[in-house]
Amino acid sequence: MDTSKRYIKMCQKADEIRSHWKPQDGDYFYGEPQDLGDERPIGVYQFIYNREDEYFSILPQNYDPETKEFDGLGDEDDAVFLPNASQLMEMVDFESPFALIEELAAWAEKLPTTMQDRLQTNEQLLLAFVMKKNNGMSWTGSDWQIKR
Repeated sequence: MDTSKRYIKMCQKADEIRSHWKPQDGDYFYGEPQDLGDERPIGVYQFIYNREDEYFSILPQNYDPETKEFDGLGDEDDAVFLPNASQLMEMVDFESPFALIEELAAWAEKLPTTMQDRLQTNEQLLLAFVMKKNNGMSWTGSDWQIKR
């Protein structure tokens, strides 16, 4: 699982993915968890909702476990969803896994060297593919931009 500063920034800027996140136990997020007995700094955490003992829950600061909704996205650092490779592949609609792999390979083969150098992990590569496929956006190194 990529928890690098680069991947966090890529996910932080991917509002199209952040705004559709429905947290599940085990999801990774970057942010500040709710204060449930001890203070925790901003960092990478796994989402854990323990219905029996809230002190063992790890929830983003702006998440309401009763409504299962976020109270807005808040600051850029609040609740940045860090999808793993499997979750990213599920965000793209394909008839078969082979079709997904073929299109991903064809897309990656055409990437300029500068983009290949920017995408250093599986998650970064897959996030860039998802953003291109679903939103027509490319990573510039600092933000997502629509590229035709």
